[in-house]
Amino acid sequence: MTFFLFPAWSFGAEGVKLKYVASTYADASGGGIRQPEGVACNNTSLFIVADTGNGRLLSCSVQGGTIRPGTEIKISELSYPVWVKMNSKGDIFTLDGKKRRILRLNPDGAFKGYLDPVGAPAPATMVPRSFSIDHNDNIYVLDVFSERVLLLDPEGKYLGQIAFPKEYGFFSDITVDAKNTIFLVDSVQATVWSAPKNAPGFTPLTKSLREYMDFPVGITTDGRGTMFITDRNGGGIVILGQDGSFHSRQLRKGSTEGLVNYPSQMCINDKGDIFIADRNNNRVQVFTTAQ
Repeated sequence: MTFFLFPAWSFGAEGVKLKYVASTYADASGGGIRQPEGVACNNTSLFIVADTGNGRLLSCSVQGGTIRPGTEIKISELSYPVWVKMNSKGDIFTLDGKKRRILRLNPDGAFKGYLDPVGAPAPATMVPRSFSIDHNDNIYVLDVFSERVLLLDPEGKYLGQIAFPKEYGFFSDITVDAKNTIFLVDSVQATVWSAPKNAPGFTPLTKSLREYMDFPVGITTDGRGTMFITDRNGGGIVILGQDGSFHSRQLRKGSTEGLVNYPSQMCINDKGDIFIADRNNNRVQVFTTAQ
């Protein structure tokens, strides 16, 4: 068995610190969350949990440090939700890890259809690993089968695509910042790649960050462009500047409140609330950010 030990780094003046707020372990009826892979949030108090092991979504909220347990969203079309996002209208998008399809639900959780690209060039097969939604509700699909990022409008119509770079390991997640710059995180090489708006391809934003993280699986940005990466195997969060510079590594592997075990997707809203799907601890944790 291999253990990865990461030293503690001090914060610079620009360093963002995570402060633990609360955790949720169950739905409104007391049914436990099981191996959650994903979490989405908006700029009010709402967050959506991909309760992966139970094959459902949970609609939750947090106010004043108190979490309102989740109302179940369970539909026959969804069997294994792993990633979840919301657009500006409150529509819920979730990736089914077994069907390898992205579903679209209305804000109440009713099924609206599958996200199947309209007018995309060959190959017709799309195998999404992840996806992101920008401030205009355009959708960016990380298509690992065809080695490309597909750009779709809010209704799923094809707008463009960017091919993966030639040298990469495995891209596990994608995010888009306020400037419409696309970022990909490579789990195998522990690197981040970027493509500014209208760029023809991806270029490396960082060298290998292996000394700071073991196996990154999730990436997101806050309103200032700061990047947050979940280190699944290493149990922690790595924070990078807009230019890819290392800022800090936070949290540790463990089961007590404020620690993480196999963290997956995370979400940050404009208020600075951070939600982390803490998979092996069967919970979602909420943090706030502070300078």
